[in-house]
Amino acid sequence: MIALQAPVSDREGEISNQPTLDAKIETAKKMKQEGKEMEMMPREVFWAPITCQRFLDLHEKGGADDFFSSDWTDQELVDRLGHMANNPQRQVVVAFSGSDEYVPKHVDKKRLSERLCQAINGGTTTGVAQELFLPNGNHNLSEGQGDKEVFAQKVAECLKNVV
Repeated sequence: MIALQAPVSDREGEISNQPTLDAKIETAKKMKQEGKEMEMMPREVFWAPITCQRFLDLHEKGGADDFFSSDWTDQELVDRLGHMANNPQRQVVVAFSGSDEYVPKHVDKKRLSERLCQAINGGTTTGVAQELFLPNGNHNLSEGQGDKEVFAQKVAECLKNVV
């Protein structure tokens, strides 16, 4: 059983600062070219300790951990997430919050939630992924009344089915 609570794109979360993000990516690429991919990004470039490679994995389009971006086509999402459909005994809960502060305002969060489920299901509307859309929830479920409990209840229901 897998629970994806707040599956958001780090890359898209930074898009509002595009010129700054581009400069950070260029710094990381330069470091990588110098063989420093396992070194920490300079503190003045990124606020938290993170290696150059991890930064690129999260923030570069097509990075190793760029899974949940809304600008992927449906087929690109399937290519990135469809492997999860290979085990029919697996259950995946995709818990997406309608007021997630890390998702750009222009993104239709409900539609992205549906697209992620479809991609996890290998491009079909049914399969291992189940959507749990929390319209008032924020990123960590601390704002919407009862959202934490709804999420926990959904996970508990799925765990009952784990063999």
